[in-house]
Amino acid sequence: MTKTRLEAFSDGMFAIILTILVLELHVPELENSSFAAFSAGMLQLAPKFFAFVFSFFIIAIFWINHHAIIHHVHKVDTKLLWLNMGLLFFSCLFPFITAFVGDYMLNPYVVALYPLNMALSSVMVNALWKYAYVDTDLAPNTLTDDEKQARMKRDRTALLMNLASAVLAFVWVPITLTIMAIMPFAFVVPEFLGKRGT
Repeated sequence: MTKTRLEAFSDGMFAIILTILVLELHVPELENSSFAAFSAGMLQLAPKFFAFVFSFFIIAIFWINHHAIIHHVHKVDTKLLWLNMGLLFFSCLFPFITAFVGDYMLNPYVVALYPLNMALSSVMVNALWKYAYVDTDLAPNTLTDDEKQARMKRDRTALLMNLASAVLAFVWVPITLTIMAIMPFAFVVPEFLGKRGT
């Protein structure tokens, strides 16, 4: 079994997810053509717009990670396909959760759903990577033991931070929103800078 259909199906799914995400942004109704009405409409739209921007960035991170994992895979099996479907399943929930958070940004039950879904999505993408690169010969196993351990440690740290931020939503919602905003940069920017330096 080749990986061509897996890549095509997954890329199509991510494209659909991003499309659905932007469809949750509805044009605000303006009372008149004044700047005050425009400002009020944009202010009303702001929570959903920021939720959209953040989710677009998060889904982009998952797609880039997915691409990096599958790029070096030279064959697939049934378990890899199901792990891939697990990642797509949780990724599909982001548009719904994004719209939910945009409408109820101060509700701890709603806000906690976001880092929880991020945690579950991360579990699936990490399982996909580990199965292909560590547990099987589906991809070239060129990483050293130290590199594998470092990757798995980073993955565990991200998982724990997501779960902790979900719990902290019931203490004070802004804490969770702050952690959610910082986390992607804390993991993506150092990796990007590290690759630029090599």
